[in-house]
Amino acid sequence: MAKQAKDKKELSRKIRIWRKIKLPVMILAGIIIVFLSIFGVYSVSFAQKSYRNIFIGDLYLGGKNKDQISEILKPKTEEFVSSDFILKYNAKEGEVREFVIKTDDIGLNYDVTKTAEEVYNVGRQGGVFRSFYQQFKTLFLPYKVDAVYTVNGEALKKRLAEIALEVDQPEKDFSLIYRGDGTFELSAEKQDGRRIDQERLQEIIDLQTKIVKKKEIIFESQVFEPQITQENAQIGLGEANRILAAGDIELTFAEKSFTLDVDTIAGLIGSRPKKDQMEIFVLKERSDKQSKAIADSIDRPAGDAVLSVSGGKVVVSSQSQTGRELDQAQTSIDIENTIIARILAETSKVSTKKIELKAKLIQPEIDSSKLAEYGLLELVSTGTTSFYRSPGNRVHNISVGAEAINGALIKPGEEFSTLKRLGKIDASTGYLPELVIKNNKTVPDYGGGLCQVSTTLFRSALNAGMEILERRNHSYRVSYYEPPIGMDATIFDPAPDFRFKNNYGSYIFVQSKIVGTKITFEFYGTKDSRSVEIGQAVGFDYVEPPAVVETPDDSLQPGERKQVQKSHQGASAKFHYKITRDGQTLQETDFLSKYVALPEIWLVGPPPASEQVTPAPAPEVVPDPNATPPV
Repeated sequence: MAKQAKDKKELSRKIRIWRKIKLPVMILAGIIIVFLSIFGVYSVSFAQKSYRNIFIGDLYLGGKNKDQISEILKPKTEEFVSSDFILKYNAKEGEVREFVIKTDDIGLNYDVTKTAEEVYNVGRQGGVFRSFYQQFKTLFLPYKVDAVYTVNGEALKKRLAEIALEVDQPEKDFSLIYRGDGTFELSAEKQDGRRIDQERLQEIIDLQTKIVKKKEIIFESQVFEPQITQENAQIGLGEANRILAAGDIELTFAEKSFTLDVDTIAGLIGSRPKKDQMEIFVLKERSDKQSKAIADSIDRPAGDAVLSVSGGKVVVSSQSQTGRELDQAQTSIDIENTIIARILAETSKVSTKKIELKAKLIQPEIDSSKLAEYGLLELVSTGTTSFYRSPGNRVHNISVGAEAINGALIKPGEEFSTLKRLGKIDASTGYLPELVIKNNKTVPDYGGGLCQVSTTLFRSALNAGMEILERRNHSYRVSYYEPPIGMDATIFDPAPDFRFKNNYGSYIFVQSKIVGTKITFEFYGTKDSRSVEIGQAVGFDYVEPPAVVETPDDSLQPGERKQVQKSHQGASAKFHYKITRDGQTLQETDFLSKYVALPEIWLVGPPPASEQVTPAPAPEVVPDPNATPPV
């Protein structure tokens, strides 16, 4: 019974509470329902357009679809970009000065499409709560969006720095003056300075660009007073003179020695304010110049050994030299540390008198001490071609090219590029103009004849069993390279090239020889168990040259004829190439060549006078008596 009475009492209490809060709860629920209904209607009404109260600066963009937003933005942004930023310096004394920053100079551009998307996406991006918050805010308050744009920030900073150079007046404080007798004295000239706030100006320009609203920027400069006290200036002077009193600095490397005398050291020392103190420091650009001057005396390039063949053996004919390169950055640091250490010489662990210079050693590519390691024990292969009846310039270019290739040392697994080894091909490297093939035509150019070099290399590489990486035949047949047909290799900078890879376990040394009218390349290394099969080159699909072409040329004498191109029979050719070693095929391919047929071409002058046809006299015109006379 007691429990029932207790429950009844509790129920009565809850009923009384409900009666008290029933009305407020119902009112609140009604408000929430109304609000959600209104909010739902708002969301649906603006489902295909931007929400209300959205602005870019003063530009209202609410209730618009993306295309409409873009249409509003486009003329505004174009107008903004077409005008310049005007900055007016309001000097404390003197006239107002005006500066211009051109939008083209700072690369300012708006992205109207992305800006329209930013406006449209308000209330539609992020999580549920963020979207709800943005939509709720646009119902009652303005919502600001920044325009999307790009600008060259470095160019803007540079322009502001240029303005600062014209406006700023650095303050004058206590500073050091070298007397020339091994001591400094103080310059007591002091003056207030003025500087503009470049970061603030950049912020204002950024803000105007974001809201697409430009107006004149009025700016002033800030006053900066000298900071160093008389007492601290005297302390700094004492430190500077203590540095000079320590005397010269000796810098050494191997057999070389350099001295920074007191006058030179004085030129490296500067002073600057550090709050109310005078800070003594080393002028980096000057210490760097000292390091550069020392490097000019120490540095030397690595020198490759010069190899040659004597008695069938590769020998060193000129020793290699190890190169060296001063660590200029470390030298500048060591100079600074040595100078500053003199201020507190009694406690510093850094030497105040001597600097041991540090340099990097550069090893030569061809080291004479490593000749035995290169494995250049024997002749591996040769390749020879003839340049009989070549004109003088062609012979000269062949000789220059052969000398450029001579002495090449190819590492195991290394790719050899003929063009890379030859380097620049022009008059500066000793080449003369001679006929070359360009676009199936024979024309004069520097280096004509170098294909004799590449073709000879190709044949030596084939005989050695090298892996051929790149080879192209000439566009038409060239008599210097036949027979056999189809075993030529053309080159022309920058392409095509002739390239092969050293697939031997040893280095390969290349030596060139020119004897009479023959050029030979010899490859030296260490032979292995490889077998090289070079099939017989076979020509086929021969095509006779087209008919002779005669081109009139008024610069020639009457009856004169000048041949500018010989005829060339067209053909195709092929040979098989296979390299095997210990049962493994290293390379197997067919080298196919196709040569076009070319006509004989002559330039011909006008016909001789005896062959010229005298034109018949013009017939006499008899007037027609019935014709109407001209008006």
